[in-house]
Amino acid sequence: MCEGDVPRDNVVIIDTNMPMQPLRRPITADSALMNPNSRILALKAQLPGTTQDHLQIFNIEAKAKIKSHQMPEQVVFWKWITPKMLGLVTQTSVHHWSIEGDSEPVKMFDGTANLTNNQIFNYRCDPTEKWLVLIGIAPGSPEVADFMVVGLCFSISE
Repeated sequence: MCEGDVPRDNVVIIDTNMPMQPLRRPITADSALMNPNSRILALKAQLPGTTQDHLQIFNIEAKAKIKSHQMPEQVVFWKWITPKMLGLVTQTSVHHWSIEGDSEPVKMFDGTANLTNNQIFNYRCDPTEKWLVLIGIAPGSPEVADFMVVGLCFSISE
């Protein structure tokens, strides 16, 4: 859809199985992520005048909010890492937020200086959620105009 086709305060959901029946919702958000397996929508909006993000998760079919949380800092990257878990990356740490229950996001690990203020482009976990990898791009050396891919791999032990 062209930007001019959608009012500014709307989220448009296009189900690839029914592309001619877009679902429009009057929602103001900076970013929206559709769950890969169900009609669950995650929304992120920066709170005006702050560096904090407000996160919400909705069940589209039930027309109900599942949960919400105000992050103490801005989420710079996020994605569904499993059908029931969002991965949230801030400038200082990585969190997991389950859509089940009433839990808040759980810090998995702190970031490192070489990823601070750099572009994060992926975050993944293995099926057991014990191995985690955060990948970003950082500027190379000042004397050479290049970039380097930086990755952090963590193992979570009980």
